[in-house]
Amino acid sequence: MRATFANWHDRAIAAFLLLAALAIAQAWFAERPPIVAAWVALAVGALSGVGAERLVAARLVFHASDGLLAADALDAGQRRRYRVAWHGIGLGVFVAVMLVVRASLSPLGGVGYIAGVLVAGAAGSMTMPERVAGMSRPGWTVRAWSHRPAAGGVAAAILLLSLLAARTLGIEARMVIVGAEVLLFSLLLAGVDDAVVRFMTFAGYDVWRIVARHARGLAGLFAVALPGCWAMVGPVAAGIGAAIGVAVLLLVTLRVLAYRLHARRFADVLVSLLAGLLMTVAYSLPVALPVIVVAMLWQLHRRGRARMWLLA
Repeated sequence: MRATFANWHDRAIAAFLLLAALAIAQAWFAERPPIVAAWVALAVGALSGVGAERLVAARLVFHASDGLLAADALDAGQRRRYRVAWHGIGLGVFVAVMLVVRASLSPLGGVGYIAGVLVAGAAGSMTMPERVAGMSRPGWTVRAWSHRPAAGGVAAAILLLSLLAARTLGIEARMVIVGAEVLLFSLLLAGVDDAVVRFMTFAGYDVWRIVARHARGLAGLFAVALPGCWAMVGPVAAGIGAAIGVAVLLLVTLRVLAYRLHARRFADVLVSLLAGLLMTVAYSLPVALPVIVVAMLWQLHRRGRARMWLLA
């Protein structure tokens, strides 16, 4: 984290993005009905609590195994005080942000934060036994297969067959099918292996080659699905599919860039925050979206270039 914002211009860019996000969030909440704003504040608080708990838990695991505070990290009382201290800071920061965005929602957002922390803590305590976890790694096999163009071709064939079966439905219903299935298959094919990303980075691979390796399944999907959707439904459906493809490809790129810099847990939280900011900008101020996207990609790419060739 300290290395990411080592220079003054890095801090200036981060401060600018933070102020822009606060301004956009304040404008968005001001236009929403009270019940909608309340639910959104509760959900954002819960997601923030979950992310904070995952970061704290990852730090405790580090201290218990490789850190200098192993004795304290293995003590239940010290672990509890460590959690309370960091979540107190996190809750204070979140409430301060809510006071700027919409002060009346600060208590509800704080309740959501605490609920997210409790849920994430309970889920983290239910871990799989190490003996069972080491017996099988099916996720690796599925993730590796999903990066092949053939996987995208299979997904596109399923999409086109479903459109063929739904040919008697109206055009609006078929466009909903296109959007839902393209989004589902895109997310399934957009997995990123953090260990592969770091190894390729250390070995000197450029970020775009790493992105291309992880996007081969997506390329197979859209190479078949977009012409098929155009022919069977129309250009609007193909445009919807293309927009989803660009968004998912941007998500893959952000994850690759984040994995080049940070461990998986922190990188996932960072990408979630950046994706939320982009969705907010796209909804509230779409004209500024290309500028924000370019600034994010440039900043992450510039920081990640220092990690290349570490094996040399």
